[in-house]
Order: sequence, then structure tokens, then C-alpha cells
Amino acid sequence: MTRYRRHIHSKKQRVLVAKKVANARLVDRMTYMAAILEPLVTVPQVYVIFHDHTAAGVSISAWVGYEILTFVWLWYGFVHKERVILLYQGLFAILQAAVIVGAISFGGKF
Repeated sequence: MTRYRRHIHSKKQRVLVAKKVANARLVDRMTYMAAILEPLVTVPQVYVIFHDHTAAGVSISAWVGYEILTFVWLWYGFVHKERVILLYQGLFAILQAAVIVGAISFGGKF
């Protein structure tokens, strides 16, 4: 009797593990999508700065702060070998650098 119960318990565990793995894959895919799409939200800011040649209303100190914190996240990603963090923060670092350069070039305020 004990042997039969162990077999059923083992099967339930396998089903739960399979569901958790499927859920984890979905979360992983969505996280990668967010890591790519979310930095793209910054693209209109970069476009406005360079297209209109104005950085009115852009706070350089805020964007420099974001950039510094991004490098902390990149460091974390390298140390822990987290590809999602490296992708996400790497894209943000590039776009934030563009905003900072544009803001400095076209009259942003500190």
C-alpha cells in the first residue's frame, strides 16, 4: 500500500513541476519582450531632441542619474550572468546616452 501511494504522489509532483516549467517559460518570453520593448519607449524622446534640435524641458541631471543607476544594473547582470538584465539595461544605456548627449548639445538644463 505504501508503494502505491508513493507512486501517486510522485505523479502529482511531476504534473506540478511541468506546470511550473511552462509558466516559467511564458514569464521568460514576456520578460525578454519587455526588455526589448520598454527601452523603445525612450526613442521618441531621442527623436524629438535630435529632430527639433531642442532639449527644452529635459533634465540632464535626471538622465545622468538614470545612466549611473543603469550601470549598477549592468554590473549586477554581469556578476549574476542575467541575460535579460544585460539586454534591457544595455539598450537603456545606449538610449539614455543619446538623450544626455542631445540634451547637452541642444540646451537641456541641469
